[in-house]
Amino acid sequence: MKILLADDDEISRKIISAFLSRFGYESLVVQNGLEAWDILRGPHAPALAICDWMMPRMTGPEVCSRLRAIKQPVRTYVILLSSRNSKLDIVKGLDAGADDYLVKPCDLIELQARLRVAQRALNHEAQLRKTIADYDQLIRRHNMLSEIASQQSAAPAPVATPAAAVSAPAAPATVDVAAALAEALREAGLGQGQLLPTGGPGGPTDFSVVLPVYLKRDGSWVDLRLGIQRAGAHVLCRAVLKRPAHSEHELLGVLAESVQLLLGTRTMARVKQVLGLVPVFPALAARSGALPSAAGNPASRWELRLPDLVIQAALFSCPVVVKNKSLAQLNAGDLVLEAANLPGEAGQSLLAAGELITAHRLDSLADAGAPSSTTVAVAEAPEASRAFLRL
Repeated sequence: MKILLADDDEISRKIISAFLSRFGYESLVVQNGLEAWDILRGPHAPALAICDWMMPRMTGPEVCSRLRAIKQPVRTYVILLSSRNSKLDIVKGLDAGADDYLVKPCDLIELQARLRVAQRALNHEAQLRKTIADYDQLIRRHNMLSEIASQQSAAPAPVATPAAAVSAPAAPATVDVAAALAEALREAGLGQGQLLPTGGPGGPTDFSVVLPVYLKRDGSWVDLRLGIQRAGAHVLCRAVLKRPAHSEHELLGVLAESVQLLLGTRTMARVKQVLGLVPVFPALAARSGALPSAAGNPASRWELRLPDLVIQAALFSCPVVVKNKSLAQLNAGDLVLEAANLPGEAGQSLLAAGELITAHRLDSLADAGAPSSTTVAVAEAPEASRAFLRL
């Protein structure tokens, strides 16, 4: 962890800097308040600062008050150092915007304890930011799904066409998913697609959508990856929402939710039943190149050609490692294959089949107080798919 240390006293700087280094902190040392202010208001400001009260060019309380007057991406936690030890001075320092106050010469053991307090506060703030971002994402997704659902319910039902109208790929191992995906597009009212197998990677695309799934029938982990150009993405957005996208973020949301829409069709429901297809987590859309590499080797590649857009598609498959693990052995990215119940409590479910273990879920399991010896059958996700949990 990087800490800004601002103090005009050379001896104090050396003592505290050596102490920080000894306990694994990286210190960024400056000699006056203006230097501290220039760093802390920048885009790469350390999350924690230790500032002396009396410094040339700008005092510690002035640095604090200026910091609190601006909007920072991550609020800096400031510990104010001062030889002033009256209650009035402490109140003035805290009112200026400092988060903590230490009287000089400071006890290094006490400073270490205060740094632990700061670390806990910063970790808590980071978790709050993540929670708020997650809720914001859920709200946006809910609003988009509502709009998609309203447009789909208002649209006329697609006219049934013979199955022969969809061109089947040459590779028989991919007919199930590929042909079903083309039929699902038609069923969802997104257009009649022509399915063409390709021998290798297609040209560059602007956006990518990935859907990691587990196939029970084959005991394999599959990444379905779709690539689409920006113009084609706008065509798809107008087909789904009946209006243009207001931003690239909304455009990416439409791409991801369109894949979820296809999963809800009758055609894909049959595929789920036959293959035992279990979506591991919702489809994720991003600019091409921003997503983690695919898991496994490409089992097949093809193009879905619709009247106004082309979708490049590929299936990447790799065998799944199935293990019986105790609760203490579970890792983020494990997929639960069989439901697990609390011992001695019939019907009290602990983990559901098809549930993906996340870091938050691991914490909730620890809080549930279930015996750590409880065993669960899980499929271990490949590292490429585990990377999605860190996005």
